[in-house]
Amino acid sequence: MYTRAWFFSVFALALIPIAVYGQSQPQTPSPVPLTPAQTRIPAPTPALHRAVTRAAAPAPVASPTPAIPASADAGPSPARPGGVLAELTLADIGFINGLRLANLGGRRDLFVPLPQDAEVAASELMLVIDDISAHEARRSVEVQVNDRTIAAIALDGKSRSRTVRIPLGKVRPKDGYLKLSFLYSGAATLDRCIDVRYVGDSLTVLPATAVEIDVGPVGALDVATTAALMPRDVTILLPGRRVAESEIATAVTVARSLIASGRHVSFRQGYDGIADLSRRDETGRWMRGIVLVGPLPEVANVIDAPFAKIAGAIQPFGTLAAVRVGGFPALVVSDGDAVRAGRLFASPLRAATRGIAAASVGEAAPVDLPTDRATFEQLGVAPAEADVYGRADLSAIVDIRRLPPETRPSRLLLDVMVAPDGSGAKAVVSAFVNERLLGSTVAANGEATHLDLSLPAGLVSNIANIRAVVQRESAQGDCRFEPQGYPAQLLGSSALILSSADGVPHDFSDLPPHFAKGIKLLLPAATADQPTLALGLLAQVTDQLSADIAPLSVNFSASGAPAPDGPFIAVSDRPPVGANPRVRFDRGRVVVADRSGRTLLDLGGFVGGAVAQVVDANNYPGVWIKPLAANGAAPSPSELHLDHGDVAFIDGNGVALAMSTERDTVVRVTYPDHVSWLTVAERFRSWIIAGLWLFATAALLFILQRIFRRRSAHTGE
Repeated sequence: MYTRAWFFSVFALALIPIAVYGQSQPQTPSPVPLTPAQTRIPAPTPALHRAVTRAAAPAPVASPTPAIPASADAGPSPARPGGVLAELTLADIGFINGLRLANLGGRRDLFVPLPQDAEVAASELMLVIDDISAHEARRSVEVQVNDRTIAAIALDGKSRSRTVRIPLGKVRPKDGYLKLSFLYSGAATLDRCIDVRYVGDSLTVLPATAVEIDVGPVGALDVATTAALMPRDVTILLPGRRVAESEIATAVTVARSLIASGRHVSFRQGYDGIADLSRRDETGRWMRGIVLVGPLPEVANVIDAPFAKIAGAIQPFGTLAAVRVGGFPALVVSDGDAVRAGRLFASPLRAATRGIAAASVGEAAPVDLPTDRATFEQLGVAPAEADVYGRADLSAIVDIRRLPPETRPSRLLLDVMVAPDGSGAKAVVSAFVNERLLGSTVAANGEATHLDLSLPAGLVSNIANIRAVVQRESAQGDCRFEPQGYPAQLLGSSALILSSADGVPHDFSDLPPHFAKGIKLLLPAATADQPTLALGLLAQVTDQLSADIAPLSVNFSASGAPAPDGPFIAVSDRPPVGANPRVRFDRGRVVVADRSGRTLLDLGGFVGGAVAQVVDANNYPGVWIKPLAANGAAPSPSELHLDHGDVAFIDGNGVALAMSTERDTVVRVTYPDHVSWLTVAERFRSWIIAGLWLFATAALLFILQRIFRRRSAHTGE
């Protein structure tokens, strides 16, 4: 009895501090004075999930910077007088899929390239995130700029495309870069240890996340800065007179590079009304980029003063200059008989124009890559790095169009370095290419893990999305281990083994190896007077089927049928000389139907569209584009994807239908108005088969009757 009483007494005494602690929880603590360099994070509330405590960016002086609290719904900050606001998104710097963090922990560092200029500064970070959690957990993300914390954001696990604006206080780049760090952490409970995978959490920093740049007085901008900070919409202006072949080649070269960077390009002929394009919104944001293509004396009449640096006589070399139009930044690309300045604009060497307002461009030879093997370093693929908290994805995007001419990838040699776990647990590395699992192995200890993977035919077209998944089982039962990340990196020594791509192309994706040395753009002679009719679609097709460094040349065809003398892209009403088109337009109405004869697409009602098809003319591979409009105008879709297939029907929204005339067993091209023996046979195929069957049956019965009669005659004798 005494033992039982003693036990209950001890139990009651143990409950006293717990009860006191529980009663003290809902009470509000007394306020504590804070220094200017400190900020207090209140207890999580529903309102706090929609707010963020933000601090100013580091100042060059040593004194502490006061915190700047602001709401997530706060509007964008205005530009300073005389300045212009621009944006750089994660998609602009290569993170087209954004960043993903999970398992209640992770860190990712990004480096945003910014010019090292006294007037250029980052003013605001617009953070766009997807925040998902299957179970309740206290989670947060910390944002750092140049290794200094500027915001800590509470997450609720129920937000999609949540936007948080964080002021940066005009932070300056270091060594040409602005370092952004995202630190993700969380805990499911306060007094228990669980498997972090139980929570089912995911934090995705979307590619729309942007750094707002205050470029200051635009007169101080250089060529590289102007090109990097151009808005999403860009207009390329050509002279109002008859346009030369080299000017069209320059315009398409510049447009191809801009499209490859994710911008939407439109063309306009004539410099009149250019002031209407140079506009800003109410906050001072740069709304539309302008690229002027033409001789310097003509361009000098429409740009803002001072323009003495670029005005003057036409020179035999090209000129690339940063100017002002209506007070806003713009670029001038001026070439003579050959495309030089346009190729520099599309080349990675454009970074050499930092600090240069006007550059004279001569002829430059491209760097030749080995034809048997190309490493990620040679292809300019950045090494991916992540901390492994149970699982991590290492992603890389390889542009197949940048491979050496006449080559295609046949094997992938993947090198992944995985740091060893403190407990000795083995990690598993799995490799995906375009979301297809090609191989998996146990990670090596103390050295790089090598995977030799064969690439199946047709898996890789223009782009190879490579993803290495590193997974490690971490023991966490009974609180033995806390989650800890161990780094892993996709090494630049990873390579693509190349093979020859000779032969006749059968798909659009087979053309980039043939276009790597150069493309002939064969256009009607009327294009010189009305270039905007076809340049929108031509720039999209050129971007899809060639690297932005592939040289371009333009030839006007006086006759209706162009005559290729090399790999080509032709825009005309008639097929190129020596070509056997897959879709013919000399047989009347063209209809795409299924095997049962049901019409899927009738080109008679496809007014304003175009048909692009892979052809071989005089043993030169190319693409023939036939506009269907009466005036020869081709559609200009905002996005165009040419991949598998040899025929594409294009409208204003993109590819309406793509098919292969060689492999497709579902749809086919027919000509209802074309009457031939084959057409008649196809139309009455069932009747013909029935007639032949009846004829064969009658013939068989006749033969059998003759045989029976002969036997009867012999038997009667």
